Amino acid sequence: MKMKLLIMAMALTQGVPFVLAQPSKAILNVDNNGFVGDGKFTIALNFNEPFRWENTKFESIKTFPMRGGNKMPHTICFKSNNNVSWRQTDVVFSGTFNLKETSAKDLLNQYIDKHGGFGVRTWSIDNNGNLKSFNERTGQYEMLAPRQFSEEYGLDFQSDEYTVEASISGYLVEIIGVFDHETNLLNFDTLDYVPLFDIPRFTIEKSHDLQRWIKVKLSDSLPKEYHWPHELNIELNLEPKNNAFYRVKIGAE
Repeated sequence: MKMKLLIMAMALTQGVPFVLAQPSKAILNVDNNGFVGDGKFTIALNFNEPFRWENTKFESIKTFPMRGGNKMPHTICFKSNNNVSWRQTDVVFSGTFNLKETSAKDLLNQYIDKHGGFGVRTWSIDNNGNLKSFNERTGQYEMLAPRQFSEEYGLDFQSDEYTVEASISGYLVEIIGVFDHETNLLNFDTLDYVPLFDIPRFTIEKSHDLQRWIKVKLSDSLPKEYHWPHELNIELNLEPKNNAFYRVKIGAE
């Protein structure tokens, strides 16, 4: 069984839920003592996921009018293959993105300044932004990413994990996106966006003896995404007579 986290959750004793145990990498809170009425209680699950660009959707705080009178936000989807899509109402722009870092051109200039231009190995930049040079010993081209090139020749390479540079079709210049880790907002082309993460696969189980566990059926269907880094509220049916222990398994079996 492959799991990211295991949470031993709550015991319901005389109808009062409390936190039984919490591992260091997971948090399970109880909202307003857990009770929401109608024989249900709610828990707030914090997945404790670190910030990431890849496979993350950002939704603008500001909404814009659509045909028919409705309003909707702009959305940006950063994908794992460095592609990005940017939806502005009913128009979708596509492009690529990268973390803001020292460019191959700047590194090549550093290399020439440091080693001189005469009698040194000649490097150039390919269409993918990597550095390449023909190795006469092997008879093949050697390819190095900018970070690798800087490490190989002791050059100054800098990278900002909270800033991206996006090349969008239809735009003549790159758009800089800066994520503020204090407000948890992305500023992209003058608009502020909130991050939305896909909800990880998880299972809630209950037990009366901490030995035999059965899967709990959720009261309502879950959304596809949650507002990172906030918690996901989940409603469960309350058992008024029997004490019950709950745990959450996060990850696919």
